[in-house]
Amino acid sequence: MSSKVLAFEVTSTVDGFPAAFEGKPIFRYNDPARSYVAAAIWSLGEKGRPRAVITTELHRQFRGEPIISYEFLALTSEPFVVEGNNIRWTPSGTSLEFKPVPKAPEPDSNERRRLSQMKEIVRRFTGVERNVGQEYELRLMPQPIARYTPDDSGTSDGAIFLVAFGTNPEVILFIESDGKTWNYAAGRLSGAAEVSLDIDGERAWTGAPCRFEFNSKAVYTADRIGTDIPGIAP
Repeated sequence: MSSKVLAFEVTSTVDGFPAAFEGKPIFRYNDPARSYVAAAIWSLGEKGRPRAVITTELHRQFRGEPIISYEFLALTSEPFVVEGNNIRWTPSGTSLEFKPVPKAPEPDSNERRRLSQMKEIVRRFTGVERNVGQEYELRLMPQPIARYTPDDSGTSDGAIFLVAFGTNPEVILFIESDGKTWNYAAGRLSGAAEVSLDIDGERAWTGAPCRFEFNSKAVYTADRIGTDIPGIAP
């Protein structure tokens, strides 16, 4: 999976835009129930909020062959192109929309206490996935998978949390502060299912179902590509 992700080249007209995804994933997981033997989330950008994420999910046998399932999610409206592995992705923007966290405390001046505040905010969320007439309660993972500074103001703070089916992330959740208020935004990491988040029992975000079919312009898209696994006979 690492070699495939590192094969993606990123270009942009924006000065200082990252030219490649990070070589180390920000989160690793598996999902035996769905036959994923290994999976990971990879970020575009070492500093600040990532510009995009890719998930890779390795299947030893999917309809008779090993494959990697990819999911692509744009997290910025800045233009960029990702090319490699017979894929060319040019997202038209991002669906990430930040909203104020209702009844949130004032961000603390202490970094450690701000992390505690973010964890408290995340505990107020609940998640549900609906697929093929079935409804599943999703699990809010209480520890952030990454922490970052959204801007250079010196008072901002942010963290990335996951809402998961088991350990398989279905929603990526951002909690950010500009030093004055707390805001949240969510993005889907699930193809065919509808996913939604509530905060304090009120609907906070919904991700409509998407076809598992690559769309080069989409802000979220997915694809399955055959691969070779070292040590596994074809």
